[in-house]
Amino acid sequence: MKSFKCRAAIMIGCLAAIAGAVGQGQDISELKPLYENHKWIELNDRLRNIKGMPLYRGAIDVTFNQDPRRAEKTLLSVIKSGPRSEYAYEAYEWLSHLYFYRGQYRSLVSIMEQRWAAFPNKKEREREQSTIAGFRGLPNQIVEKIAPSTLHHAEEGIFVPLSIDGSAATYFFDTGAWISCMSESEAARLGLSVKDTSGTLGNSSGSRVGFRTAVAKEVVVGNVRFKNVSFAVFPDNQEPWPNLPLGRRGIIGIPMLVGFGTLHWTRAGTMQIGDRPEPFDIRKSNLVFDNDHLAVTATVAGQRVLATLDTGAETTDLYKPFADEFASLLAEKGKKDSTEERGVGHAEIFDSVTIPKLRIRLDGVDAVLSPAHVLLKPIGANCCIGNFGMDLLKQAPSFGIDFGAMALRLEPVTVPQ
Repeated sequence: MKSFKCRAAIMIGCLAAIAGAVGQGQDISELKPLYENHKWIELNDRLRNIKGMPLYRGAIDVTFNQDPRRAEKTLLSVIKSGPRSEYAYEAYEWLSHLYFYRGQYRSLVSIMEQRWAAFPNKKEREREQSTIAGFRGLPNQIVEKIAPSTLHHAEEGIFVPLSIDGSAATYFFDTGAWISCMSESEAARLGLSVKDTSGTLGNSSGSRVGFRTAVAKEVVVGNVRFKNVSFAVFPDNQEPWPNLPLGRRGIIGIPMLVGFGTLHWTRAGTMQIGDRPEPFDIRKSNLVFDNDHLAVTATVAGQRVLATLDTGAETTDLYKPFADEFASLLAEKGKKDSTEERGVGHAEIFDSVTIPKLRIRLDGVDAVLSPAHVLLKPIGANCCIGNFGMDLLKQAPSFGIDFGAMALRLEPVTVPQ
């Protein structure tokens, strides 16, 4: 199984300075750079002593998946207070990210249509409309029931059992997939109606591919029950389906994973979902939602870095931001190479640099890439030095993702020196 992504790039433009509502006499000059540079902890600390600033507060809630109803209400208040202001323009963007990662596609389309009506002359409009086209007609996903349960998978595997409209299936869970996915034959097996769309999704190689959609009335994973679950549908001859048997040609994406609340995977063959999240502490959190990616904080060579977290990727790839940040390391230990990156319906060979060994610290636990591949083409999230795959996570006996605390937790493991 190759690295596989289904991620729509709703990249709506650079963030502008948003003041929002503030009390008279308050010094907010320091807030703008914190917001623009995503210094969320520092911004949150400053907001403790400042009134108003609904845009910044809403942005923090969306970034850390905190109280989506509060985030929605806060950001809608920004729009209402100045419908055609730059404040409103950015509030629309944050709402689009919130609805996207929670599978609220009807709300996503609605809020974007409102944005286009309010800002008809923005240059991003045409591109946004093309991206959103594939989500038209899709419902808002509902989490109807959530309770703790233990799922079983093959040793070191990521495929877990589920039921779709009463039919059994076994799909893999993918934190790099921004919509759940399946193959055309899988949709036919399940009796789902498939709808043509004009939208496209981005894949791991940076290309975009067309897709169709299907909606399941009910999906049950352990003791978690969903209603109105949308799937992107791709031809069976595209990655990663050709090497998978019928009944396994599907992906559990971020909207369902967020619905689990928590997941705890063990190398021995179990995955616990639906446990109560730990209390959120922004200083202990190491996960964020950043421009339609789930990103994790790590440490490399003593430097704090951000990388996308992708359980659907077998291997870790490092990107050009890593090469720029650690140029001396590549000059000293790197060797020119080429690396193939495969995505939905597309494969591409990139110039790369290979490092014999690279130590990465995640949640206080050391993991080693041996070797580490650094792709030299600017692909992936701009915020991140690379895409962390299961080759890193599986080095721990177990790992957990808590979408309430927004934390990745790894069981400590001894790494050879």
